[in-house]
Amino acid sequence: MWLPNLPRLALLLSLFLSIALVNASEKEMEPIENERNASYWMEQAQRQLAERLERSREAGGGDTRVAKNIIMLLGDGLSITTLTAARILKGQHAGRSGEECQLAVEQFPYSGLSKTYCTDSQTADSACAATACLTGVKTNYGSIGQSAQGAKVESIVHWAQEAGKATGIVTTTRLTDASPAAAYAHVKRRSQELDIGRQLIEDAPGRYLDVILGGGLGKFASERTDGRDLLKQWHAANPDGCFARTLGGLRDCGATNGSLFGVFSDSHMAYHLAASKDQPRLCDMTEAAIKRLEQQPNGYFVFIEGGRIDHGHHETRAGYALDEMLELDAAIETAVRLTNARDTLIVVTADHSHTLSMAGYANRGTAILGLDPSQRDLDGIPYSTLNYAIGKWQSLNKAGKRENPAPHLSRTSFTPSYIHAKGVHSGEDVAVFALGPQAHLFSGVMEQNLLPHLMAYAACLGQGTTVCQENS
Repeated sequence: MWLPNLPRLALLLSLFLSIALVNASEKEMEPIENERNASYWMEQAQRQLAERLERSREAGGGDTRVAKNIIMLLGDGLSITTLTAARILKGQHAGRSGEECQLAVEQFPYSGLSKTYCTDSQTADSACAATACLTGVKTNYGSIGQSAQGAKVESIVHWAQEAGKATGIVTTTRLTDASPAAAYAHVKRRSQELDIGRQLIEDAPGRYLDVILGGGLGKFASERTDGRDLLKQWHAANPDGCFARTLGGLRDCGATNGSLFGVFSDSHMAYHLAASKDQPRLCDMTEAAIKRLEQQPNGYFVFIEGGRIDHGHHETRAGYALDEMLELDAAIETAVRLTNARDTLIVVTADHSHTLSMAGYANRGTAILGLDPSQRDLDGIPYSTLNYAIGKWQSLNKAGKRENPAPHLSRTSFTPSYIHAKGVHSGEDVAVFALGPQAHLFSGVMEQNLLPHLMAYAACLGQGTTVCQENS
């Protein structure tokens, strides 16, 4: 009797399984409730730190040095493909084939990978990722300086100030943009830049920063709707401080003592390829910051961001993005040159990745921003080595067929993509490089929020385990 009903039973079974799979999928997508709490991530990071220390002891290693100074350099949107392509471009600028060249970070003795997801997103934005990098707590997409639950969390800048160290932030973006803001601000949405600017000048730890260098002048004065002139407030609070608007002004500030505040554009600083001679390079700001901070006998922490790598990628202009990476490379070289690895920990990483790809079988020495004519698709059309999965330009003609992109490729043009849309972030791991005291801890695969705990361990900051406790 049941044979005639077999198709119906199969349909019911199929529906049952579909519902079960949907429910299971929904359960998997629900965030773990504990992850909304700052304590979850702080405890998790301390456990991971303990595991790394134990592995180091078992291997017979260990480093008893304390980091007097910490320099954290962050390439916004610095994917591993960007590192590879920038290395080749650096070598080609020097007249070589490029592949054999080295970036500054490639000479660092330790490296690893960082997992960049946020509490509610597979792919991070700069707000949640920088919060993880600087506070040790993962949070929601778009949030800065607070847990997913909305509780305020303090950054390593605050920890350093509590330990009596000098502190600074340097960026090529607006000073109120997501990455630098994570060093001092606490907001639910990264778009709250006017409040972020107020917090920088009025609240701790922002008002105690010894060095502030970047862009975004409008957020401190002309764009404000609350009647505040934050520049006047800063001058009143720092009568011995020096304020700069140009490269010349930044250099003039080198002859004075006190805090240093430089704002070099109304919004983001111009791309290096498009900047005037009056705009300081990232390496200029890095040098000014280190020379000012090293006057502090207790050492310092400084956050330095190459922020416009990300913007070049969003525009799918690989030439801009790679050049901004080379600007970060020059800043890293400056930091290494001005410091001593015996007492200064330098950490280089990214907040998130981008969809730039490097594909095909181009001949050795092929211009990284061009194409190898021998590489052709199934229709016989050449394609460039660098492409974006998602971006503005697909090199298609009016009939929807691919065109030869060669006439359009340059260091400032759009780079072809596969999906026509605005350039977006990608969710894969990013690289971490370290040099100096306790640099060996920055290896293997790690959660992004572990980074400030490792730096704090090395410099004896914060409330967690530190090398000072280990040495006592």
